[in-house]
Amino acid sequence: MLRGMKRLNRYENRILKIVKLGGKLVRFRQYGFSTKTAEGFRFPIYVLEIGKEKAIKRNVAGLVAGVHGLETIGIRVLLDFLDDLFARKTSDLYKEIRDGELGIVCIPILNPGGVAMKRRSNPGGVDLMRNSGVEAVKAPFFFGGHKISNLFPYYRGNVLQSESKVLDRFYAEYLLPAENKMIPVIDIHSGFGAVDHVWWPYAGTHEQCADETLFQNIANYLTTKFNHILYRFGPQSETYTTHGDLWDRLYNEYQKIKPDTDINGSRFLPLTLEIGTWSDIQLDPWKIFRKRGIFNPTRELKQESIISHRKFLTDVLRLAKIKPMDLV
Repeated sequence: MLRGMKRLNRYENRILKIVKLGGKLVRFRQYGFSTKTAEGFRFPIYVLEIGKEKAIKRNVAGLVAGVHGLETIGIRVLLDFLDDLFARKTSDLYKEIRDGELGIVCIPILNPGGVAMKRRSNPGGVDLMRNSGVEAVKAPFFFGGHKISNLFPYYRGNVLQSESKVLDRFYAEYLLPAENKMIPVIDIHSGFGAVDHVWWPYAGTHEQCADETLFQNIANYLTTKFNHILYRFGPQSETYTTHGDLWDRLYNEYQKIKPDTDINGSRFLPLTLEIGTWSDIQLDPWKIFRKRGIFNPTRELKQESIISHRKFLTDVLRLAKIKPMDLV
């Protein structure tokens, strides 16, 4: 656990560095706590508000990472993106944030206990992306989520975990009341496959979500206008289905409160960036035997992987400024 604690401490120090670099444009909040460890310790969970307060109400986008404690490359991608944004202060995105045209809300590490304890699950042994209570139509046994025991990975838990409640609060405070026409949120994960996927709802069913056409238009917009052709776009269920996806539940909640016929016309658009980390197994076959190995790139490719997603994150976040009709 000591190495995990040191890693978590490094990430938290980087968060504080970003707050310092951002100056008045970045506000740092302790937003909640993790589930307790067996010893009764809880890890703080932080939120960053980036941009002017009026922009966070009118044109907000979300960033989340660290849902699974072993997927540390996602945390590093997020922190690198923000570090670069405020270190250079020359990009169009930075100018839009500075001028109050765009706001970003961010949970850099949703599962700090998992990072510290070097485990996929939270300190209670629950896989947060199997924890929402949503029942999949047909999920693969075990991997898709189970209730056998928290001694095994992919355990769903019997109640909503503290970390899941933090994400609920984040959604309710920042995303649900947002006024922009498109409200993009990017949740960064890693470890599945040899290519990078960009998923949208649903994870639990093959039925199309209410915004399927809009998601398809976003995918086409990102590939044709910005040349993001190396990402594979589609609903998660095209790849595999799971019980308990947190974004499935929040997306459904949004549909109940603000259906697509809502006069405001705002659309909540959760996207999962799944960074494929299996392509380098030939380069380092021993990684499959290491705890964090299959969830992260090899050391030789790590920095390249971290930097490569900056442009994609920028282009997705800037969707918060435009309207669906601008995509076509």
